[in-house]
Amino acid sequence: MPAQLDLTVLPLFRLDGRDNSYLPGLLAAELPRRTARGRGEERLLLHLSSPPDLNLSPEAQASLLQDMADGYYRTPGAVTSALREQIERLNAYFLQRNQQADKVTPAPALLSAVTVREGRITLAQCGPVQAFLLGAEEPRHFYDPQAAGRGLGLSQNTDIRFSQFDLQPDQLILLLAELPATWTEKTLSDTRGQKLGTLRRRFLSESGPSLQAAMLAAQAGTGQLRLLAGAEIETTTSAAQGIKPAAQGRQAGTEIRSQPWESLETPAEEAVPVDEALVHQTQPVITHIVPAGNAAEDEADKPSGWSHLLARLSRLKQRTLPPLLNFLQRVLPEEPIFNLPPRVMGLIAILVPVAVVVLVAAIYLLFGRQQLYINYLERAQSAAAFAAASENPADVRQAWQGVVFYAERAAYYEEDAQTAADLLAQAQAALDEMDAIRRVEFGPALFQPLALDARIARIVATNNEIYMLNATDGSILRAFLTGDGSGGGYQLDANFSCQPGPYGDFIVSELVDLALLPRGNALNADLLAMDANGNVIYCASGERPAARALVAPDSHWGRPQALTVENGNLYVLDPLNNAVWIYFGEDYSYAESPRFFFGAQVPNLRRMLDLAVEGEDLFLINEDGRMAICRFSDDIDNPSTCEDPAQYTDTRPGREAGPQVAGANFEQIQIGEPPQPSLYMLDPVARAVYRLSLSLGLDTQFQSLVPLPEGLATAFAITPNRAILLAIENDVYIGFIPSDP
Repeated sequence: MPAQLDLTVLPLFRLDGRDNSYLPGLLAAELPRRTARGRGEERLLLHLSSPPDLNLSPEAQASLLQDMADGYYRTPGAVTSALREQIERLNAYFLQRNQQADKVTPAPALLSAVTVREGRITLAQCGPVQAFLLGAEEPRHFYDPQAAGRGLGLSQNTDIRFSQFDLQPDQLILLLAELPATWTEKTLSDTRGQKLGTLRRRFLSESGPSLQAAMLAAQAGTGQLRLLAGAEIETTTSAAQGIKPAAQGRQAGTEIRSQPWESLETPAEEAVPVDEALVHQTQPVITHIVPAGNAAEDEADKPSGWSHLLARLSRLKQRTLPPLLNFLQRVLPEEPIFNLPPRVMGLIAILVPVAVVVLVAAIYLLFGRQQLYINYLERAQSAAAFAAASENPADVRQAWQGVVFYAERAAYYEEDAQTAADLLAQAQAALDEMDAIRRVEFGPALFQPLALDARIARIVATNNEIYMLNATDGSILRAFLTGDGSGGGYQLDANFSCQPGPYGDFIVSELVDLALLPRGNALNADLLAMDANGNVIYCASGERPAARALVAPDSHWGRPQALTVENGNLYVLDPLNNAVWIYFGEDYSYAESPRFFFGAQVPNLRRMLDLAVEGEDLFLINEDGRMAICRFSDDIDNPSTCEDPAQYTDTRPGREAGPQVAGANFEQIQIGEPPQPSLYMLDPVARAVYRLSLSLGLDTQFQSLVPLPEGLATAFAITPNRAILLAIENDVYIGFIPSDP
């Protein structure tokens, strides 16, 4: 087992030529007393660079990062999955702040996150941040702005670049929001054995007028993480001489009082006021995000053994005994009883409040829970009656949401209460009907789980096969339906190879999208996939992949993001070049130069996420859920035309037609199979698949009948036999679309 490391963090902060010992946006997270399984051996360091226009105070930044750290330690599973979940929450926060600020050009927030477990480092980078590993034979540079994206708060997509490597004693990690132009190769050389204070002065003195960075130094030890500040920085000993571990706490001056996650906050459990207009006070409850706060401190206050209990009793005695004796001596006559030994009086002072607490708890258990159940049930029944009597769709929706709110709380206090359960089911069914939701019974699709760090970003499927793009390494996995009569299930194909690597004279990098090819094609391939450099790869089970480079457009490739194959033609979405390219080819070889899809009218494609083609019609989905529909034409006198944005038709009660579907966040799109082709759209937040007509009339949204694991849906597919495949990170689920009534 790798040795544990003691880790010391030094802030490197220079502003307008002045050095500071405290860096806003830097947090060495304290390990809470209780963590999710697998999190207890990890240490977490976060470095956030917030946009100056948002004017976030140091305290607000500390609160944001502490909330993120608390959420990370509560989240089980793979390190990358837990980090992604928290970074997506942070992205949603900054996105909302930027939207509220109504700026023409919002600035991104930049983030570097480091987790350490037994010397194994996982580095997550969002935006053009940089990192260096120093102290080895050669400095190692971690920087890829394309993979890490532009930063947080600019779109619903959260681009994260993950890296993993081993950290050895006497090595350093540098995290930088921006690399100083004045740094040279010499700046980062000869760091091994140097005092941390010396290195800090070197980095600051050669940085010019400004620097925002953090230095993480490793030394063999017991796994402590320590953030230095103030005078500690200048008295730091040499990393080679050992770093004395100390208890890690929150930085001075950053006590957290406010809650900057106000837009995502879960309503607190409070006593519900009695009010005849209770339905109008009900609010929908968001349960998938736990509010930030001082949960770690609360846990730390709980007794964990006899030593803690005795210490608490001693403090209780010191607080209660003197005032009690004072009071009794004043109001009662002087009798010998008050000359009892101090130990006896102390015992009385302890036992009396304990007895009161026990009595109150017993009364609550006997009568309080039942009364709370009755109160909540009555409110739920009143809200249901209001919903049945009202004709205003907005009031009806709010009332049924109130029924859900109160019925869930009633059920909490009386688990076997059938009345509350029936009300809850009635309310959920009514809300489903109003929202055109049909429930699908999802179950695991694969017999064996995928790797914990896998993240399925795209899926295509036939009735018997699933092809999954793993965004972690840019490879494609294949699973096939077994015929063992066990009721269905897909087995991973160990003989299928479709991954990045060298192919002849060129290298295929991480794949970004894939498309099925029809059976019996001349290339004998099951699918075609593409990387971000314009290289395509043809894959089939049991065969070595074949690869070739597409002829680049005259404007060269920007960054291909999505593709589809329709009527033998290949369509490629290239947002960076504001283009969709068509490759007309025979037998799916695509050896000719591409053609620009559009005529004089070209929609803005810079924020487009995905595309689909049906006949001559091109459907493009924007990151804000807007759709552009374009019709291709070869006629010079009648060129291709576009409707941007196209208008959705939403016939649900209380909803209106418009360029967006209320409450939906679309990221992926697929055309369903004939005889009734439809548009299917993925909402990753709701884990829902919407079905619309080709004229954008909303028909149905499909959601799971049973609760699915927490997290965003990352990919989906519709099979020809009407099955929905839904990926949530490394889990893939399958359910069949119910027959139309």
